[in-house]
Amino acid sequence: MRASSTDLVLVRPSVLIDKPPCGRVGVLTDLEGFRGGAIARTDVAHFVVEQLTDDRWLRQSPLITW
Repeated sequence: MRASSTDLVLVRPSVLIDKPPCGRVGVLTDLEGFRGGAIARTDVAHFVVEQLTDDRWLRQSPLITW
């Protein structure tokens, strides 16, 4: 997929939880030292929808967490 010319973002959420959204998302591309985390499903959905109009993470695979 990384070699594809298709515009895409590979969103990698940390552990998904069923809690209310907090409205902010931490985004990591360098996972060195990352030791877990969690994120509400709703925050993941909001992040994914934002990617439809924002190319900041285009052709990357960010990990999102709280």
